[in-house]
Amino acid sequence: MSRSAILHVTSLFGGGVDRHVRDIVRTVARPQLIWHAGDGVDVIEDAGRFFPLASGAVGDAVAGWLRSRRVGLVHLHQLTRAPRERAEWACRALGVPRISTLHDILFLRADAFSAGENLAPDPAWLTETSRVLRESQAVLAPSRFLADLAARHVPGLAVDVVPNGTAEPLSNQIKKSNLIRKGFARERPGRVVALLGALGPHKGSDLVEEIAARLEGSDIALVVIGYLDRQLYPGWRIPGRLFVHGAFAEGEAPALLRAYGASLVLMPNTVPESFSYALSDAWTAGVPVLAAPRGALAERIGAHGGGWLLPHEFDADFVAREIRALAGGEREAERARVQLALATPDSGRIPSLDDMTRSLDAFYARFGIDPQAPESAGAQAIESLVARSLDGALFRTELVRLCDELEQTLADLKSTQKRASDFETEARGWIAKLEADVGAVQEELRKSTEAREALAKEADLLRLNKEALDRLPSPLRRLLLKLAFDARR
Repeated sequence: MSRSAILHVTSLFGGGVDRHVRDIVRTVARPQLIWHAGDGVDVIEDAGRFFPLASGAVGDAVAGWLRSRRVGLVHLHQLTRAPRERAEWACRALGVPRISTLHDILFLRADAFSAGENLAPDPAWLTETSRVLRESQAVLAPSRFLADLAARHVPGLAVDVVPNGTAEPLSNQIKKSNLIRKGFARERPGRVVALLGALGPHKGSDLVEEIAARLEGSDIALVVIGYLDRQLYPGWRIPGRLFVHGAFAEGEAPALLRAYGASLVLMPNTVPESFSYALSDAWTAGVPVLAAPRGALAERIGAHGGGWLLPHEFDADFVAREIRALAGGEREAERARVQLALATPDSGRIPSLDDMTRSLDAFYARFGIDPQAPESAGAQAIESLVARSLDGALFRTELVRLCDELEQTLADLKSTQKRASDFETEARGWIAKLEADVGAVQEELRKSTEAREALAKEADLLRLNKEALDRLPSPLRRLLLKLAFDARR
């Protein structure tokens, strides 16, 4: 008998949650579907096909199709409103249990990412999320920090810790050196401090430009391997100080860190991380980190080393001083020792994808049910309600391609502007030379004209003198001519 399928329910957004779900789908040996839910938007992904549901399509027909796919367990990955509503509907419609994974602090309040240090829950929001968690057969979290936070705010809730696993990169992948942007390679700084991922305010984006400005006078530049909320496209945001690489393909972060020659990864988060794939990627590349003392960052660095924690109250000045000290400054030897220690493999420091897969499959085997007499409904049943669409992974690939094309376009534009500037400079030089040549010709022409006028006057005078001479008597004329001839001797 075939194993029952898992229906993953998540949001429409990418990031770490999307990476986690796709790792599960790729490595857990059982049928799996993904329901991407948002306000007014639902897309079901099944074996590489993507079905955006029409408005009002969620009902008996969709339930029948999910039964035909032998769904025996719902795995909820996001506690925002749309995913949890879809997960609850699927459990009721299919009569199957649910497990839930906490991936962030959004179970406390809908605006948790913009709340800063304020982790006080929204009572009405927490009431809803707590009910969903308590009704789940199991609740998982990737870190002890997040598990304890949930248990503290949802009394009596048992949370199992299953760390997010990372696949070991291929040796030829992590050694790639052709991944850096040409615009960076042309003006490569002496040292690089990297930031990883899509940086918004909750990841410390508001501090990045201030930190870069305070590195003026050093040979250090910040490189965002990813993008900023204020710049998505590749290129220098602050020439020589802050470079944005742009979006990159899944799994390329360690190779990019190596290619850019990062000596340190900065993580100035203002909101606690629940696990941090970025930290795993930095350690996979063998690069130490300088991180905010919050959440799973503090938990993992405190347990395994591999970097330094900033004080609870830090600003751009303090971070810049720490960077100067660690990246080639008085603490360079300390940084090098930490980097050397990261070269020794440690499955506790970087949990393996295989370990995560085995743990999750055990939960699926324990709580999943075997649907009896599934309804027969092929792809045509769902296709009558939906149309094919693209998934987040394909949009990410498209974003990478667009970033590459934009970089090339900007490079071409810069080259064209340079050629136009060079042509203008050369043209101005030729115009100046031509104007000087014309001026010289005009001056010669003026002098020539003056000379001709003088000669004409002299010719007129000579003509008058000859006429006067011709009127004199012949003996006198011959005498005067003899005297003039003798005077020339």
